[in-house]
Amino acid sequence: MVRKLKSRKQNKREGSSLVSVIIGVVFLSAIGLTVLTVASKYLVTVLVDRNSADNFYQTEGILEEVRTGLLEYAGDASKEAYTKVLENYTAEKASMKEVYAKKYLSELAKKINDNHTVYTEEDIKNRAGELIPCSSSVLDKLKKFSTVPDAVQVKAGSNLQLVTNYDSKKGYMLTLKNLLIDYTDSSGYRSTINTDIVFRVPDYKFEGDSTFDELKDYISISDDMLSVDSMANIKTSFTGNVYSGQKDSGIQIAPGAKVDFNSKTIISRGSLDVFTGAQVKVQGESGAGDLWLQNIRLKKYGDGGSDGNQTKFHMNENAYISNDLNIEDNSTDVTLEGKYYGYSYNKQNLSSASEKANADYSSAILINGVNTTLDAANLEKMILAGRAFVSQNKKTGKSLTPEESDIMTGESMSVKSNQLAYLVPDSFIPGEHNPLATAELTDTAEASIKANLLNSSNGLKDYLDAAEPYVANYNSAGYVFLFLHFKNEASANQYFKDFYTGEENLTVNDEDGNAINSREQLAEKAQSYLVSSDMGNSSFSGNLYLIAGNIVYNYEATNGNLGMQSANYYDSSGKPQTVLLDDGRKMALSYLGRCLNLLSSGSEERKKRQSDTNESDAEIEDIRLNAMDFADPYKLVSGKIIDVSEVNNLTNTITTKDDSTTGGRITIVKGAHTISSDSKGIVIATGDVTVDADFTGLILSTGQVKVTGNHTLKADMVLVGNLLEIIKKDEDLCKIFKALNGGAAQDSTKLEKCVSYQDWKKNEQ
Repeated sequence: MVRKLKSRKQNKREGSSLVSVIIGVVFLSAIGLTVLTVASKYLVTVLVDRNSADNFYQTEGILEEVRTGLLEYAGDASKEAYTKVLENYTAEKASMKEVYAKKYLSELAKKINDNHTVYTEEDIKNRAGELIPCSSSVLDKLKKFSTVPDAVQVKAGSNLQLVTNYDSKKGYMLTLKNLLIDYTDSSGYRSTINTDIVFRVPDYKFEGDSTFDELKDYISISDDMLSVDSMANIKTSFTGNVYSGQKDSGIQIAPGAKVDFNSKTIISRGSLDVFTGAQVKVQGESGAGDLWLQNIRLKKYGDGGSDGNQTKFHMNENAYISNDLNIEDNSTDVTLEGKYYGYSYNKQNLSSASEKANADYSSAILINGVNTTLDAANLEKMILAGRAFVSQNKKTGKSLTPEESDIMTGESMSVKSNQLAYLVPDSFIPGEHNPLATAELTDTAEASIKANLLNSSNGLKDYLDAAEPYVANYNSAGYVFLFLHFKNEASANQYFKDFYTGEENLTVNDEDGNAINSREQLAEKAQSYLVSSDMGNSSFSGNLYLIAGNIVYNYEATNGNLGMQSANYYDSSGKPQTVLLDDGRKMALSYLGRCLNLLSSGSEERKKRQSDTNESDAEIEDIRLNAMDFADPYKLVSGKIIDVSEVNNLTNTITTKDDSTTGGRITIVKGAHTISSDSKGIVIATGDVTVDADFTGLILSTGQVKVTGNHTLKADMVLVGNLLEIIKKDEDLCKIFKALNGGAAQDSTKLEKCVSYQDWKKNEQ
């Protein structure tokens, strides 16, 4: 019985354990199921988020593909704008960034808009804030930037637009608006990005000063002469800008040399001298260039030119000539095309009576050599603000002082033989001949000549200076020529016109008392000088040709008035027109600035030096080059561009640095240097440079640059620009350029940092 009861109790406990186990298993199963459910949901969420994130990253990648494609446009536009600024810009460097910004954004908008112009350069500013629709083909171009072209779209309900803005801190900006990237992947995941793309302008520093920026366009810059040696039948050519600092013969072409200048700009502080037998052609790289000189002189070498040894000068330029075109040589063939500005009336281009007329400050064209052919048929415009003068020598044989004047004529373009028009007529002189032996010009003779000239019945009195109606001009052979002395410029003009056109009161008689046709006499005398007496049939129109005196351009005209170009530089009262004098002053200051700094604005530099030089206000405000401008501190290469002391501090006599990218070489020389093999790069020398081979790049010399002939010299803006960048970043080389202030320059803003997103929105349509 007891055993049975124990057995039942044990069985009851075993059943209870089983229930507990079952309950436990069920509980654990419930927990496991819950955990599995939660885990499954978490896993699904993780997978969805990961796939969504992957999809979004791919969507961002598509946007970056579009941005990268647009960066290529930005790079091309930046390069083109930067090149144009460096090639053409001549104003103050403070504005260069703005000029570049407008060119860059204008060109960039055009490239984005399927090469259709959106903005002119001025529109970048003037149309700021205005939304401009893009061409319908732009979206197709953007699609091509991406590997998933269908994802590149436009924001719903809008179209692609361009707009410019200006911020005082960030500058000009261009924005491409309403871009949408909508991407669905193969698993069905989708992301969208709405954004605008903003293009800021790279912060190019345009390092150095304006003169430094101009260097890239030059082939030769020297403080002394640029010369080409005599090489008969062999041609030397220059392609690129040229500067020389010699104050007399700035550019010299030797006898027999053949030279072509293809230069956008030629500047010389002195004259362009072409010697007997040389053949010279001067023009721009395409069309007319700018030529800034003191004089153009065709000079004799030995006995001068002949039919078999003819000098030829062909100019197609905007020529700004401070003084004269002087054809001194015989048998010359001169062709003038383009525009010729002889802008000087007197030293300061003022109508003030205190400024005496002076041949050095009076622009004219002088034909002093026999057998001259002067062809101006294709000359577009000519201004001759001055007049021809006859050089005067005093009885002592000394030249004039600056306060004295040469003998004034009434012509702006003068043939030497026309001097006979200004000689005192023989009949007014005791003994009736002109010239006289020096001993013949006694006090009694002078009194008689003066009385005769001022006699009211002879027709000359009204033109002449009552106090001094004639000028005695002595020569070394013991003779004295007597010339008429006019009371003012307008009287000189009127006298020559009346003389040439045969006014009755100016009848000239021969030794037998017979009247001479003065026009025929001038024509006959001119024949030995002018082969082409009508200047190549050039038509001189009054609104194109402004002259201070008169020009006889056709000695064969049947009527004197038909061959005469009358002065129109004067107003109705006989005074020079103020507007023309002012234009001449502007040209003179522009020439001065270029001589000092390569730029028209360079004349302002002179005003900054007064405290250092003790120059007077008159000297500082002088519109002409003066003695101080040629002092060492104010020479262009040694005073403005190169620090000679830093060159001398270099260890080696010749320092070189190569650029593997361009194949160019930087060569810095203490003293003289010879370029003896074909090369390219930058040559800097503190002495003369002789070029005895072809050369591409830039030559900077504190002395002369001498080309031996039969060589080609070319400027290369890209090559020189790259080499200057190397110099800027070299701690030793950068010291030799004064504009770099001895410190290596930093890079400009990276272009990729200038392209950003604006109004960026994720998964909004």
